Amino acid sequence: MTRITLTSGVLGTGVSLPSAAGVPLELCEQCGSPIVDGYCSSCSPGSTEGASPVGSAPLDRRELSRVLGRSVGVRAHGSYALSIQQEERMAPLRREIDSLVERFNASAGVKRLAKQSAEKLAVKVMDDLGPTKAAIASVAQFFIAQGWNLADVNSCISLVHPAMDSLGDLLLEVCPEPTGEITVLVGGRSRPFKLYPNGIYRKLRIPLFASDRDSLFELRGARLTQAGYDARKVEPLGPSEFSVKIDDERSFELFKIVEEAKLSGKAAAAAAGTGAFLRRYSIYKLPLTRRLLREAGMLQEANAEYAMLLTQKVANGSGRSPRKLAEEALTEACERVVPPFLSKSIARKHHLRPSGVTSLVVLSELAAWRG
Repeated sequence: MTRITLTSGVLGTGVSLPSAAGVPLELCEQCGSPIVDGYCSSCSPGSTEGASPVGSAPLDRRELSRVLGRSVGVRAHGSYALSIQQEERMAPLRREIDSLVERFNASAGVKRLAKQSAEKLAVKVMDDLGPTKAAIASVAQFFIAQGWNLADVNSCISLVHPAMDSLGDLLLEVCPEPTGEITVLVGGRSRPFKLYPNGIYRKLRIPLFASDRDSLFELRGARLTQAGYDARKVEPLGPSEFSVKIDDERSFELFKIVEEAKLSGKAAAAAAGTGAFLRRYSIYKLPLTRRLLREAGMLQEANAEYAMLLTQKVANGSGRSPRKLAEEALTEACERVVPPFLSKSIARKHHLRPSGVTSLVVLSELAAWRG
């Protein structure tokens, strides 16, 4: 007669049976069937090899047991499956953040910090905004907190999402030609538009973008009417050609997404502390230093490096004053990004004493931070 022995396992009470070789066989905690080669054939009858509609399917209990070399309970397998699902959910967000951050002119260290910081913030607002908007808002807030202005941030983000440069719509009244379909070309490329009847004429609503500056607009199958456009915006170049004056216009698409993230109540608190500190000790409060860095083409890169260094120094300040830490961080940032020969050349051009300038930082201006 076979003897059944109760054994106590980590996940609960299990049952073992002696096999022909004298080695106890483990029984499944759920159905009582023998566990062979680390899995229960009753609880794991099939295989999920292949892919699900959203990506690779998680390993079932049998497959996971083979990989780990031990039996895996239902609870442990559930935790594993949940982690796989969360990773699949995070993958699009991380790809979006990586793509956006790489468009910014910043050092490798700043980009690494930007990706880490943006991911933490994006996770908090992703359920409210979705992965794309969450990535845009979080990356934008990181660089804005470092002193980048909204227009420059928007310019970098629009390299990935051209719609971020949207300036609204341009309204035109046109006279259609007897034959041919109406089309609109901007810079030689077809541009979608909306068409409305207007008596014997037609109304066109054409999306405008900041990148349309200096582009040639062409109408095919129609021509402009004499008073069918805003002369303050449209400059006719012929019956069916014109340019658009958008020199002073700015897109508000990025601003709206950032505000939407703040209204969720989760983004504002995350960026408030660092942003306020960097605004107090900002390069933009040092007009000559800012001018020299801009002339060298290093303003944004120096600003990003400065923000990263200042954040690190404040965390390990050793009792020194924040202003002193800011001065050290700014000088070190400029020394890292501005080549010495370029710094000396610009200083000589503006007749600045070497003792009064350190890597394009005008030392006398730092007194502006004392107020």
